[in-house]
Amino acid sequence: MSVPTEAEAPSGGHPTPRQATTYEVGPLDRALDVLEKLAEAADMSLVELSAAVGMSKATVFRHLKVLARRGYVTQDPNTKRYSLGYRLLDLGFHARTNLQLPRVAHDAMAILSTSFNETVHLGVVMDNEVVHIAVIPSTHPLKMASEVGERTLVHVSALGKCLIAWEGPDALEALLAGPGLPAVSERTITTPAEFEAELARVRAQGFALDDQESLEGLRCVGAPVRAAGGAVVGAISLSGPVDRVSAARLPEITEAVRHAADQISRLCGWKR
Repeated sequence: MSVPTEAEAPSGGHPTPRQATTYEVGPLDRALDVLEKLAEAADMSLVELSAAVGMSKATVFRHLKVLARRGYVTQDPNTKRYSLGYRLLDLGFHARTNLQLPRVAHDAMAILSTSFNETVHLGVVMDNEVVHIAVIPSTHPLKMASEVGERTLVHVSALGKCLIAWEGPDALEALLAGPGLPAVSERTITTPAEFEAELARVRAQGFALDDQESLEGLRCVGAPVRAAGGAVVGAISLSGPVDRVSAARLPEITEAVRHAADQISRLCGWKR
């Protein structure tokens, strides 16, 4: 059955708009209430959720079971408290893509790439990996340029460090429980303590560095891209051989990468 959007014209007259119809699906509304309340806190107990959404514990429990089965909610086996699940990261990735973050970021990425003639990447995190969603390659014969859709380990990537640094302990725990911190070069950070210290540095300085951690001879500088509320929704990086992305040029390159990331963030609604 089709849903009418316009009334039929009365005899001898013109069409008149129908009164807007509000559609409600009670169980769906209640499930979304549960998710939205969980988004406001790190975790909540069944009792706390029940009080927050104004539903009985039995009703909330049924919703939580369905949401957990689908990966939208997770329960800590020790504390029995609930938090948002990683299936939402998948939805968030597709939402960001559909919101055309690559299009929004293109001009700033192009200026950055042209300024140094080095490869610029735009990435998001998905399933504990960095996914490249836009790439502007260098014109040098020797360059590093991933394909759009290519994935990279988080801990060896300047993009990955930016993307996870502000995500909180749950994201780091998921990373350690999943792919972990395997060595891919002699400089790769492979211990949780060292990686936590690295993420603290990233937060303090506002940018990340991959100093030959993913590949010998390659150096990358990355900075976070933020949305209106300040959440990190992506990251950009500039990558090149160490003789061109040299220690002497790092301050200049870092400032340019951060400036480009801030430009993109402002287009996403972020206000510093």
